[in-house]
Amino acid sequence: MKRIALIGVTGVDWWVDPKKKSFVRAVTPPGFVIENLHARYGTHSVESHSDEAYNAPFILEQIVKANKEGMDAIVIDCACDPILEAAREISNIPVVGVRKAALHLALTLGTKFSVITVQGQSLVKCMEWGVRKEGLDGFCVGVRCLKMPVLDIAKKPEEAQRELMEECRQAVKQDGADVIVLGCTGLSHEIDLKPIIDEVGVPVIDPFVIAVKTAALLVDAGLSHSKVAYPFPPKKPIVEDPSIKGSFDKVLKD
Repeated sequence: MKRIALIGVTGVDWWVDPKKKSFVRAVTPPGFVIENLHARYGTHSVESHSDEAYNAPFILEQIVKANKEGMDAIVIDCACDPILEAAREISNIPVVGVRKAALHLALTLGTKFSVITVQGQSLVKCMEWGVRKEGLDGFCVGVRCLKMPVLDIAKKPEEAQRELMEECRQAVKQDGADVIVLGCTGLSHEIDLKPIIDEVGVPVIDPFVIAVKTAALLVDAGLSHSKVAYPFPPKKPIVEDPSIKGSFDKVLKD
């Protein structure tokens, strides 16, 4: 079996949620297995650049671990794509960012997309920045958000479903979107997208599913990110934090 490392980016191991575990297994392509790795410390969610910065060394530590353990590919489980570029620099295997994969797929399905994420202006700005970073702002007609924060989705999935349905309707009617991209992987295993797609009449992309399928595609095709684009960083002395001492030996540390 080929192995995809799912990197949890928060200090909470969401893999203990049986609903998430069941969903992940259902969308895993034949011949592949998903293995869970997660940051040992960090915020309970990533909803801003500050959250990303706080959790960064502990996410990067898991990227190193996935390479050492012989994984075939990596998926970073967060629609903010935290430290994607850094992860690709130190990785010999494909590293897939869920937002990056989903945004580019949107333009194979339509001409104008909206992103719908969860509550929080910092998260909305993070999504807007991500769209600009990919050079896709000319195709994005809006970034919307639910009234519900990410940590409440599992507590109120029916309410999240209703809110997402309404935001998708407005994205099509008001924004003019012909494709919708979800901007939070916390929605993936809690929301049923089929009735929403049937109602609004446009594709609604679950970035988590697309990232897993993309990782498998890259492995099967024998492809990975370019090491010309993402070269290995030079090794150098490091003043190490005791909690991650030794994690970056022979990777960043000289």
